[in-house]
Amino acid sequence: MSDISDIHDLMVHRDYWNDLLVEIVDNGDHRSLYFGSRQLQSRMSLSRPHELVLSYTWYMAAALLILPEPTKILIIGIGSGSFIRFFHHHFPDCPIDAVDYSQHVINIARGYFHLPESDRIAVHCQDGFRFLKENSTGQYDLILVDAFDDLGMAPTIYGRPFLSLCRQHLTEKGVLSCNLWSDDEVRYREIRTILADHFTGSLTLPVPDRGNIVALAMPCPVPWTRIYLKNRRFEQLSNRYAINFKQLARVIKRNNLSLTERLIARLS
Repeated sequence: MSDISDIHDLMVHRDYWNDLLVEIVDNGDHRSLYFGSRQLQSRMSLSRPHELVLSYTWYMAAALLILPEPTKILIIGIGSGSFIRFFHHHFPDCPIDAVDYSQHVINIARGYFHLPESDRIAVHCQDGFRFLKENSTGQYDLILVDAFDDLGMAPTIYGRPFLSLCRQHLTEKGVLSCNLWSDDEVRYREIRTILADHFTGSLTLPVPDRGNIVALAMPCPVPWTRIYLKNRRFEQLSNRYAINFKQLARVIKRNNLSLTERLIARLS
């Protein structure tokens, strides 16, 4: 939750979507999208729109440790288009399918958040579950799921049928990156169980000072050698993406391995 009452805020746009207040606010270099006046949905740097700004998006991008060069990406939940801008900037030749059930949200991303226009980007106004169900041949090596409505995790997305479809549409070396909300403890545990049933490897990354927990799931065992990198490689990744990948790797190790397992993985 974030308060937008700062005297330096500039109201850029204000309307209603399904009786929910939608506000776009500029503050310095940041443009923010709010639902319900105080619920921050997304944020963009006006001078560097391709960079990821909110901390939970950095944790979702930790998938790049496991999959350094994605070749086809699916994004479920567009929001302001943060992931579309980020991945199109860094991988301009990579095809991206971006799906959101709300045309209103898509129009906001296009009108106020520099959503890129490219023949490599296909934007679909459709429910994510229906999109995957009807897309019988599409295979992706990176699927990012960040689909929330005003009540929390979208019910058609964060459930067994949809996550099973994600597994079917993920290549054998691919990664599924999901933004989860830990405050709904029962649903969170259910989703963790579903991921364990369908994926061989999985990692959890609690986002500091937020209720978000990012889950990375893959058909293969976790490739720990891609997470235990030399400092120089961490610096290269951090400089390229403006994300502290060394910190992300530290969070992965601390939350997914015992001390003994960490020592073994480091020496392997």
